[in-house]
Amino acid sequence: MKYSTITSKKLKLLIIPLFAVFLADDFQAQNVSLSPYSRFGIGDLQSAQQPRNMAMGGMSIGLTRASNLTYKNPASYMNLDSLMVNFEISMKAVYSKLREKKIDGTEVSANTNRAALGQITFAFPITSWLKSNVGLIPNSNMSYDVVREVGPEHKDYDPNVGRQILNNHGQGGLNQVFFGMATGTNRLSFGVNINYQFGAITRNSQLLFVDTILQLPWITEQNRYVETSGVFFNLGLQYKQPLNDRYQLGFGATYTPKYKLNASRNVQILAKLREFGVADIVDVIYDGENEKGKIGMPDKYGFGLSFERLNRWVIGMEYSAINFKNYSEYGYLKDSALTNTQTFHAGMELIGRRLDNNFLNRLSYRFGYHYGTNHVTFQDSKINQYGFTFGFGMPIRRSLSRIDFAVEIGRKGNINNGQIQENYGRIIIGISAFDRWFVRGRFD
Repeated sequence: MKYSTITSKKLKLLIIPLFAVFLADDFQAQNVSLSPYSRFGIGDLQSAQQPRNMAMGGMSIGLTRASNLTYKNPASYMNLDSLMVNFEISMKAVYSKLREKKIDGTEVSANTNRAALGQITFAFPITSWLKSNVGLIPNSNMSYDVVREVGPEHKDYDPNVGRQILNNHGQGGLNQVFFGMATGTNRLSFGVNINYQFGAITRNSQLLFVDTILQLPWITEQNRYVETSGVFFNLGLQYKQPLNDRYQLGFGATYTPKYKLNASRNVQILAKLREFGVADIVDVIYDGENEKGKIGMPDKYGFGLSFERLNRWVIGMEYSAINFKNYSEYGYLKDSALTNTQTFHAGMELIGRRLDNNFLNRLSYRFGYHYGTNHVTFQDSKINQYGFTFGFGMPIRRSLSRIDFAVEIGRKGNINNGQIQENYGRIIIGISAFDRWFVRGRFD
């Protein structure tokens, strides 16, 4: 059976325009949502960016098929054929609806939508026992606008202070470039990623004192800009156990130790007085530039298990956790609103028959579900989140490459618990292109 390579004109026509779209956005992969849950820590954590894994509930750690090369478990790079290379690129779009119930029982809502880069990766063999992968992926995003008014109807209202209006705005996020390697045997493999994480976050908050002696709105404003960068490692392991010539078990585990990012921040605290719609600076309370420090990032780990009928179907489950209580900024434990997270994933794939004459039979169908807790708390209560996922993989004729499509429909928070409820829908489309390299042709 012969397969053409990714150098075919048709595949080039698919990849080049998609790649150009991502570059046009200047790699601003992090700003894909307007979410109040992105206000704390480093922002809203990014979920699975590979459409194949996202369609299976976000699980990836324990999948051992050759088509599953995931940076979340660098040991998976050993699944790549020794004569093949793999290029993956994806794009995502997110739609969110925010809902909140006010004290008087009325409900307010807002809609947002964005699109951005999902991932760019390139996997290749170095030798038959050493495989590698490089890429660019988003790590977190911060994008929020929150306005809160405190009046006599609120429990935390102080008549000695009067009515207050608090405006919070933030944007930015972190991305990472990684280089990974894996080695091992046909059954057991180990891998490591060397990651360079970088990005910037801007926060602005204004506290407006409406009831003052001068009968003029008094404002306290704080501006923070933080740039971060640093190197960290994450480790992975995979093991596959054939049960017979039809069935196979797969197991995977990952671990990322705690690490620190170098940080440089500018902080400015101002006192302003607003009159006739104009806010004039009355006093500069604090002005710090280029303050050096460290941001302590939490450790995280995960385990995955899969059961496969070879070339027919695969099912699996996964558990992952992040210890966000270890997060710190400039030597201080930061944001009491942060807590440890844990997520359960489950998914399945019905593997298509690539050479079948029926188009629908050539597709691979994927379904999944995930449930867990957010890294942000509300009034000391954990915020639950869940999502249903589905998608398909469409093989490109006369090649091993495919186009993957995934949809996720989920929710964060519960409006009936006084929380802001975020209902969202996410779509990811990507190309996974395989090519045979290192094969000498018969003719020059």
